Amino acid sequence: MRKLDYVNLVDNIQNWIKDYVESSNLKGIIVGISGGIDSAVTAAMSVNAVGKENIIGVGLPCESNPEDYVDAKLVAKSLGIKLYIVELTSAYKELLKVFPHEIITTKIALANIKPRLRMIALYNFAQSLEFLVAGTGNRTELAIGYFTKYGDIEIINEFLH
Repeated sequence: MRKLDYVNLVDNIQNWIKDYVESSNLKGIIVGISGGIDSAVTAAMSVNAVGKENIIGVGLPCESNPEDYVDAKLVAKSLGIKLYIVELTSAYKELLKVFPHEIITTKIALANIKPRLRMIALYNFAQSLEFLVAGTGNRTELAIGYFTKYGDIEIINEFLH
């Protein structure tokens, strides 16, 4: 893809985000910021689309590498957006305690609890503040079927289809 094609794609996505937020009659966008490239790009495009005052970042570590959230803080600072950090590790561990002991939870089931906890937190912010939740998934994740149903690919997923 040529540079001009990328510029057009980015402009189209940012215009779509702006139109989507305006048509929702909500106040802005919540972005889960992990410190990775997908969430950083989503946050930056959201800022470009609707302004930094309409974006809130939320870092949601859950047994995560602390360096990731150092990066998340740098992303938020460079974009000029507010960032909340909500540590989910204790909630995750408490949730695991309530499952019946005779049910052996598989590794994949355990791995999927974390993104679902993150989505609970993001939607709590969004619904409390009358914001939308931005998706931070990417085309590769969509292509291989990796996503949290009704989770982290809400807005961007609609644009990609």
